[in-house]
Amino acid sequence: MKILMVARRYPPDVRSGTETVFENLYRRARQKHEVRLVVGFRNDRKLVPPEAVAVDLRGVGTAAAWRKLWWAAVREGRRFSPDVVLANSIEVPTFGAPAACIVHDLNFGIASRSAGVRARELFYAAKSRRLGAVITVSGASRQRLVEVGVPEGKIHVVHNGVDLARFRVVPRRELPDEPEGMVRFAHPSRILPGKGQHVAIDAIARLPRTHKRRADLTVVGAVDDRVFFDQLKVQAWDQPVTVTGDVPEIAPYYQDADVVLFPTLMQEGFGFTAIEAMACGRPVIWSDQPAIREATGGIGRAVPQGDVVAMRAAMIELMDDPAERRRLGEAGRAFVEERYGWDGVWLRYERVLEGLRHG
Repeated sequence: MKILMVARRYPPDVRSGTETVFENLYRRARQKHEVRLVVGFRNDRKLVPPEAVAVDLRGVGTAAAWRKLWWAAVREGRRFSPDVVLANSIEVPTFGAPAACIVHDLNFGIASRSAGVRARELFYAAKSRRLGAVITVSGASRQRLVEVGVPEGKIHVVHNGVDLARFRVVPRRELPDEPEGMVRFAHPSRILPGKGQHVAIDAIARLPRTHKRRADLTVVGAVDDRVFFDQLKVQAWDQPVTVTGDVPEIAPYYQDADVVLFPTLMQEGFGFTAIEAMACGRPVIWSDQPAIREATGGIGRAVPQGDVVAMRAAMIELMDDPAERRRLGEAGRAFVEERYGWDGVWLRYERVLEGLRHG
């Protein structure tokens, strides 16, 4: 099968869960099929694969980036003559070969449904009618797509995968002079207001004094919002909190934690932070919403979205119960191993693409 794969962003030039998904799909597709990759880059051409058709999007606004990527994909499609197109960007061209687009969520990085978000939802619904298939990452996202007008018969649910070799169980590092009973928390995620890092810092700041003495929080991830990043550093002052941005490898931050926090304020499509933590054998305290509940199988501690008091209570509970932390960590790793290996995920994508190819 000849597959044209198209994405506006690609790691490590831009790194988030959605880009990581597409990178893993590309690697597996190349093992069995003839694949051509068209990707944009925002920082450096060297940060996307050398074999890719790379589209320079540096300093380009959203609308212009869509146009540039669209034309690059059309030109490459005419040269390559693919059997199917798989895109991580809704601006995927439809020029003869059937196309599938992955829609991870409809939050667009924003916690509220603004007029701009509603306009994008309408665009997604209209564009989806010209696609052969829409692949989404959870039943919760599927329901959301139906609500905004995407034809139900075109939607396929394929859960994301996790790199089980990269996100694996390793003993956390022991640090010198660490207080007895120290519990390390981590919030590894893209740094922007919708991911709720400020909620995590607020919760640790409100811990009882006896617990706060033996608690530590690391906020870490790719910085999407520099102003918010600076605000977090101010909020963390004089608290047992470290704020770190744009690290080259995120997995060690999960593995050095005892408990992972994921107090996202957005309606997530999947919830990568929770699943990657589970893959590392770490218990998770997560915002209770349909997609994360589905992705985690309910393993961990769910708290109402934005409820700092509930998050603090869950943190105290797990600080005081090491056995429960171990139980949740072991259950999480087993759950992820059973459901989210990338080889199995690619087979499900492959079935959708073969279905499009054969009409």
